[in-house]
Amino acid sequence: MIIMVGNHICKDCVAAMEVINREHLPIEFHDMEKALDYVKEFLSIREGNPDLFEECRKENQIGIPVFVLEDGKVTKDCEEAFEAARKKKKPAVTMMGTYLCKACRAKLEIIREEGLPVEFHDIVENLDDMRAYLKIREGNPQIYDKIREEGRVGIPVFVLPDGTITADSAEALEAARKLK
Repeated sequence: MIIMVGNHICKDCVAAMEVINREHLPIEFHDMEKALDYVKEFLSIREGNPDLFEECRKENQIGIPVFVLEDGKVTKDCEEAFEAARKKKKPAVTMMGTYLCKACRAKLEIIREEGLPVEFHDIVENLDDMRAYLKIREGNPQIYDKIREEGRVGIPVFVLPDGTITADSAEALEAARKLK
């Protein structure tokens, strides 16, 4: 597991966590404000990698976020850590919808009960997810023409690991079951 050590009030850590959460990256966050052990972990990392933190010391900065990759490499480069996490990420079905939608909540309940590998993207909570949803809606008239005529939003919608886009929940759940 890739580990990110930081603090939830650090703007750079918050920005990193936004990427991690949005992309559902397999990175474990060790928030130094939550546990003294995480502070000790950070101090050990900083003392054990003086060259990496030399500039931070000169600039009177803490040096977070910092990442420990699976091979033990320590880096302050967020993109390097994100790329390593993207390579480790297991395939999943992506579900786009919102907790405000009764149908979406029903599908999420099935997903949780069965422990299916589905990434949920709430289009109301995240502007990037809304943009992605609108792009899907505009680019798939075969799915959305009838939905538009009926005046519906057209969620949930699913993106299968092979890139197939479907509004068929049964098809999406079956694809997720095959990944389990």
